[in-house]
Amino acid sequence: MIRFIKRLIGFAACIVLALVLVRFGPALWVRVFGGGNTQWISERFSETLREKNELVVYEVEVTGQETVSQDAWLLGTVQKVEMPYTFQMSFTVDLSRAVVSALDNTVEVRLPSPAPAYPRLTVNDDEVKKSDWLYPLTPERYAEIKQQTEDRLFAECSQNEEYQANAWGVTVRNLESLFQSVLEQSGWGNGINITVVRDDSLCLEDTQKSAA
Repeated sequence: MIRFIKRLIGFAACIVLALVLVRFGPALWVRVFGGGNTQWISERFSETLREKNELVVYEVEVTGQETVSQDAWLLGTVQKVEMPYTFQMSFTVDLSRAVVSALDNTVEVRLPSPAPAYPRLTVNDDEVKKSDWLYPLTPERYAEIKQQTEDRLFAECSQNEEYQANAWGVTVRNLESLFQSVLEQSGWGNGINITVVRDDSLCLEDTQKSAA
């Protein structure tokens, strides 16, 4: 009986030790081995520069909070992250695909629809709330949560019909104003109409040329 009790106590002690190592092991490792001098070597292997003919016509900014929890059998919630964020993205028009034609007293500008671009998720790490005593949040998992949040918000905003309509309206207004100003400065503005037409086949033509 005494031997059984000793084994039971030893087993319980091992469980407690394992939980302590899981919870405090990474921090203890950093304290013991992370205090030495850090050598930082930065090398640049290449640099690529590309021309861009994109016109940013509309920007979206969304603020919110993402809550991600992890449950375990019998233990319930072992990890919970509350992450406030600010998400930004833009709609752009590729002016290199524009087609301009003139007939009588009308100048027609054909353009593809504004395309979603430049997603950016900003998180203030000091405002993030974590509850992860039994299941510590690793840097890899934290980065995965942020990336998944950014991808989801980008997909939702890209498919938002109101944003798409507003982006196209801004495109039409800006280009009509630009071309009208050029015509007036050149002395040809009287009686000339500017028409901006959406033509998504321009994107298909560009894709077909690239495939060929």
